[in-house]
Amino acid sequence: MAAVHAIRHEVFVVEQDVPADLEWDGKDDRAVHVLAEGAGTGRLLLGEDAAKKNGGDPRTAVLGRLAVLPGARGNGTGARLVRALEDEARRLGLDGVYLEAQVHAIAFYERLGYTAFGPEFQDAGIAHRAMRRSLR
Repeated sequence: MAAVHAIRHEVFVVEQDVPADLEWDGKDDRAVHVLAEGAGTGRLLLGEDAAKKNGGDPRTAVLGRLAVLPGARGNGTGARLVRALEDEARRLGLDGVYLEAQVHAIAFYERLGYTAFGPEFQDAGIAHRAMRRSLR
């Protein structure tokens, strides 16, 4: 978890200026994490944590905190992290994945099969849109 936190700190808190108290939301100990050592990380919220974020559906995981260090961007690391989290959601028998993408990353997620919906909104001062993908 130290490597996960170090990557997220570098990308979100330092690079994107997200306040640390927003980044560390207390859900890490209940989430599934993936790590590309020295490159990137992401997490999957499940159950009640997911349902609170995705509109109430415990059968849909919430992908979040996807962070790839600058030197590892553009080489497929982010896509591999997303696919690893999706594989875990499938293994758990879940129906889909929900995420809240930074607007600049929407095209990345669309290439991976996600569809944006709803209006743009601000989170930590950054424009986002909700996205989802069925795993069925």
